[in-house]
Amino acid sequence: MKRIFIYITLIITALGCTSEPAKIIYPEPDYANVELSSRSAVVERTGGVKEIFVSSNRESWSAECNVEWVDLSIEANSLKLYVDANDTHESRMAIIDIVAGSDPDTSKARFKLTQLGDESLDLSAEATANCYICPTQRIVKFRADIKGNGARDGRSRYMATYDAAITGAAYADVVWEATFDGDKTRSVHIIDSTPIYSADDKCIYLRTGATEGNALVAIYNGGGKLLWSWHLWVTDAEIGHSEANGLEWMDRNLGALTTDMDDIANRGMLYQWGRKEPFLPSPAAYVEMPTHSYDEDYNLTETEEEYAAIQAEIEVNRVAVNINNLQTGNGRYEWQYVGYPAPVALNAPGNIEYALEHPTTLLACRTDIPIGEYLFDWYMQQDLMNTSGVMMQSDSQLWGDAEPGTEYKTIFDPCPAGYCVPPRGAFGDIPAEYACTYLSHQWTKEAYGWRWTGGNGDFFPATGNYDVSGLIGETSEKMLYWTAESFGNGASGFGKAATLFVAFNDIYYGIYPLLDETVAGSWYSYGARAYGASVRCVREQK
Repeated sequence: MKRIFIYITLIITALGCTSEPAKIIYPEPDYANVELSSRSAVVERTGGVKEIFVSSNRESWSAECNVEWVDLSIEANSLKLYVDANDTHESRMAIIDIVAGSDPDTSKARFKLTQLGDESLDLSAEATANCYICPTQRIVKFRADIKGNGARDGRSRYMATYDAAITGAAYADVVWEATFDGDKTRSVHIIDSTPIYSADDKCIYLRTGATEGNALVAIYNGGGKLLWSWHLWVTDAEIGHSEANGLEWMDRNLGALTTDMDDIANRGMLYQWGRKEPFLPSPAAYVEMPTHSYDEDYNLTETEEEYAAIQAEIEVNRVAVNINNLQTGNGRYEWQYVGYPAPVALNAPGNIEYALEHPTTLLACRTDIPIGEYLFDWYMQQDLMNTSGVMMQSDSQLWGDAEPGTEYKTIFDPCPAGYCVPPRGAFGDIPAEYACTYLSHQWTKEAYGWRWTGGNGDFFPATGNYDVSGLIGETSEKMLYWTAESFGNGASGFGKAATLFVAFNDIYYGIYPLLDETVAGSWYSYGARAYGASVRCVREQK
């Protein structure tokens, strides 16, 4: 009986056990580890000494360099690099591998040292900006310690909150790069290799590739936060200039590679009003669009059958030419065009900081919040008066709008050093009582655009635009060009910005709908700041 009792007791004990088995904690494996105080550096062509601090959980570590023009010296936890002068035209790179531990338990960290040749080009030598024009196949550098031109920011309150200086920079990278032919294999050759941030002179160094195009390069802090970005307009073309309305105009759109009327490289970049970050136009070829015929009162003169046939052809062409461009090359970001409404921002500086950190996101206007009439702007969703009596949204002057003679360039201006967005009245005067002025008598229609025959005689292509939802449209059909002029609060303005635009094949300057104050505040109309439109830069007024 004793044996049976013990057997039953064991079964009961086993069945009654409800606690989980205790976890066994194993010690962390002691793998070799090595860390560097920095991963890259830039040395001038004259040479010099660079010092790296090395941290390791092993008592000893070694360093090896792949070139003879760098000598190494190890002192305690310091690695010094003695760099010879570079007598060649080309820049050169050294790779230093730091190894801790011994086989099979080793850890390796790599340091890249770039030494400049005598062909390096300082893009920010004369002035800083958000955009730099630079040639192909050149080592270039520009300052990465100041935002834009470091000057005024309009009435956005941004600088009062964030300042114009860039601090905490750790590394640089390519955000995107693109050509104008839709060839993603060519777009990777706009910028060669990874940009290098030099903490010594607080500059970004990079080499442009063999292909002309556009790119965005950004600086980040150690946590990966984007601090600021710069548009590199890579072209070997000489930019021409001409006079009109007292201004000296570029002969091409901002970011364009040519002035040829039928070449899509004449489109340049597209911009939401007040933002410095460029967006890509459609990569599709131009198509001749059929047009409807109207009498002088804009009444159709076609039969229903004729209208239907023409409209069908237009719709087919529109699908072919309006393509959201997704080129990124070797960039680390992807384009976000449709379905990305601007965050709700009710006070200055609004969504500026968000826009800076999301340079590939087109911020659509919101139609889901009932806050006044101001739903067409990415910047803010309401128009409150500040202590100075300024309407913070509608009169923000993000691109430097001011009274004639007092124009200025802001830190958000997308134009290169020495240039700015066209100021108030750039395409003509806008009567105070109207939302726009008629200018067709100054313009002549040509293939895929219009020529400013009453101005400087230059050609303005029908680049198309991004509407307030993020869809690209009207490529080959319409032109939409921003100025810095903003309309204050009031029935005729509603906080929009002045554009040169086409309506019913006539040219106007101002905002659309025409002369109709009851719908002038509509979120869908031309002048809505959430639109993405072209910029034709002018010489900065001194």
